[in-house]
Amino acid sequence: MKKLGAHKGLTVMELMIVLAIIGGAAFLLRSGFRTLTKADLVENSTELAAVLKRASQLAVEHGELHRVVFDFDKMVYSVEVCEGELAIQRNEKVRPDEEAKKRALERGKDKLKGGNDNNPNALLGADPDTAAHRALAIAGQHVADKTCVPVPDPVSGDSSGKGFIRQLRVGKGIKFKEIWVQHRDESVTKGQVAIYFFPLGSSEKAVVEVTDGDEIFSVLVYGLTGRVELRDGVLRDVNDHMMKNVMGDKDAKREEQQ
Repeated sequence: MKKLGAHKGLTVMELMIVLAIIGGAAFLLRSGFRTLTKADLVENSTELAAVLKRASQLAVEHGELHRVVFDFDKMVYSVEVCEGELAIQRNEKVRPDEEAKKRALERGKDKLKGGNDNNPNALLGADPDTAAHRALAIAGQHVADKTCVPVPDPVSGDSSGKGFIRQLRVGKGIKFKEIWVQHRDESVTKGQVAIYFFPLGSSEKAVVEVTDGDEIFSVLVYGLTGRVELRDGVLRDVNDHMMKNVMGDKDAKREEQQ
């Protein structure tokens, strides 16, 4: 009797096994490629979270107001220490408008001199700082009560000579996407913005999104403790973080200050 040839087709079970193997290989390949392509994003985001944590520590260690300033134009961020008033004004500028301040100073001086013809400098006072404060107050110009300068190397403990100034890997497509801070009514996508850290360990609540054009990492700063958290992806709702009070409940509106 002639033997039948072996069946050369695949059974349903064999086909399912082959498809499972192909699918698993594709998943591993995609995961490996995704990890490789977002390595720069991971490194930049991790470094940012570390610098924010260090800024919070410096504020406590030195008993001075610190801030991290973000520059969207240059895609850099840096740590600064501030002297003067600890309070933060709603929507305040990172850098004061020096030209507007000079014009207001001249107007204030003119008004003060006009009130004392016999001695035009009497109301200005002998101390230049006092004179400037008085003149600006008369002119109706808010006096900038904080002076912020970059944290020097001896304070930061950084021996590289760069201090706490960091540049994102723009050549790899890394950039700040959007930043929310407690003293700003709206999120920031251009110009400059700062996150403040206070001497007692608290800070402004903030969310910083860093992207490589495809993936996004979110860095969260918590107000009560100054804790910094790094998350892979975007928040479902930023207000869940920005409008949550110390009891974990959602506020009806944003707080004006921490």
